[in-house]
Amino acid sequence: MATGRMNQLVVMVNLCSSVVEGIEHLIASQSNDRLKEDAVSGLLTLEENLKGLQADKSVIHETRWMAEVIKNWLFVYDREFRDRLYRWYFKALKELRNLMFAEIEICPVCSGKGTVHYGASLYMEGDETGKEIIKPVRIFMKCKECGNYYLAKEEPGIIKRRKRTARTRAGCKRILADIESLAADDTILFIGNQNSQLYKEAVAAGWKVSALLEADALSTDKKDRYAAVIIDRLSDSRDMNAILDRAADSLADGGILWFDGPDLDKSMDLLVKKGRVIWRNMASEVYLTQKGTENLAKLFGLTIKSRKKVGTTLGRIEIIAQKS
Repeated sequence: MATGRMNQLVVMVNLCSSVVEGIEHLIASQSNDRLKEDAVSGLLTLEENLKGLQADKSVIHETRWMAEVIKNWLFVYDREFRDRLYRWYFKALKELRNLMFAEIEICPVCSGKGTVHYGASLYMEGDETGKEIIKPVRIFMKCKECGNYYLAKEEPGIIKRRKRTARTRAGCKRILADIESLAADDTILFIGNQNSQLYKEAVAAGWKVSALLEADALSTDKKDRYAAVIIDRLSDSRDMNAILDRAADSLADGGILWFDGPDLDKSMDLLVKKGRVIWRNMASEVYLTQKGTENLAKLFGLTIKSRKKVGTTLGRIEIIAQKS
């Protein structure tokens, strides 16, 4: 779920707290060279990262000032310095929070801007009898550009993760038959894990398959063209936009792209009919909608040729789109 940028921001929040704690110990001792070096090093690291993230210039300047003061002053840690330290700390945390929110606004499907759609709260028993704690554990965003939904935050350790359901051999054969009916020849680029049943069935059926892991699909410069591209388990990735872009670029003219993802419409239908609250289940990174898939295809210059709703309990949408 988390992007590399988001992970960097989390590390910086922790570093801020560590730096302040170290400076508080330095103020108490006033002559510990090791603490001074650690504080200066931590502040300079924060400054460098803030510059890279294009943070507010006043926060960057204040971070640099704090490092210079601690580096050059030996004992002048008075009340005024303490007040300046805490003002810097809360200002830096506020800026990091703003950068984090800007990050979760970016839709992983189309890179548009998302808005908060649903924040789920779970009730957990506390240590005392009858005591309850309300803890927000999930935030879903709705993209204003493509109309799909994505998971922006999930508190760890709340929902027990289940092993995702493997595709059946029959299901894989049906998928490959759907692709074969539209593909110009038997060349396929498979983006996903080669241990998956879908990959094994494609090879067994005689397709000429080239395979890439998602990470390799984003980094390789190969520009081969294929009659079909299959993206397996697309919904597990925060790099969906980049992967879809690579997939579309790898298609020959008239080529076929196949991918699937969780069907939000199906999940909401189950909520209405059976009271099955999807927000309390294991969450997917992205939930697709019918309108959202249409917008997604247009974004990458594709035309939807087939849209299938499959599954009864955990519904999914299978999309076959053709490159113009």
